[in-house]
Amino acid sequence: MPIRLAYVDPGHFPVPSGWIAVGFLGGAVVLAYDEARRPHAVVDGVPAPLEPAEVNPSLAEAVEAAALRVWPDGWTHAVADVFKVNRRSLARDRLATVALPPAVMKVLGSISDSPDADGLGRIMSAMAWYADAYGEGSAWPDRVETAVQAAANVTVELREARRGKPLRPVDEG
Repeated sequence: MPIRLAYVDPGHFPVPSGWIAVGFLGGAVVLAYDEARRPHAVVDGVPAPLEPAEVNPSLAEAVEAAALRVWPDGWTHAVADVFKVNRRSLARDRLATVALPPAVMKVLGSISDSPDADGLGRIMSAMAWYADAYGEGSAWPDRVETAVQAAANVTVELREARRGKPLRPVDEG
């Protein structure tokens, strides 16, 4: 069963409310997870349950393929750091039996679908590192918000530095 983690446009590929669409099974069949983290094939918004034992081996390959588009130099450390999952759970044999959380697969698929997936991976890794190292508060969302504010501050500084950079040295003689 070929699986591709990817962005799933809810306007074109509806899934039941509260479900998480993570990618595609073949063509236009959506792979989505219900609230209990059970996989389903969804066609025109109508779900059909799938057996995890049949889905997970192909899903392991799909996770690896998507992660390599985002982190081409090596993905297991990055995925563990960014999404706070145990690195042992990223081993192919483990992924073939126990899927990653659907929210992680959704984000991984969406980012891997971008033409600048590797750049977005670097940004995500940097933001996650900053949130872990300097984030304020004990709750993860608060720590991420600290990283978002720092990124906004750096964006302003980067614009300023690039605006003031001369194209070539000015001849003062």
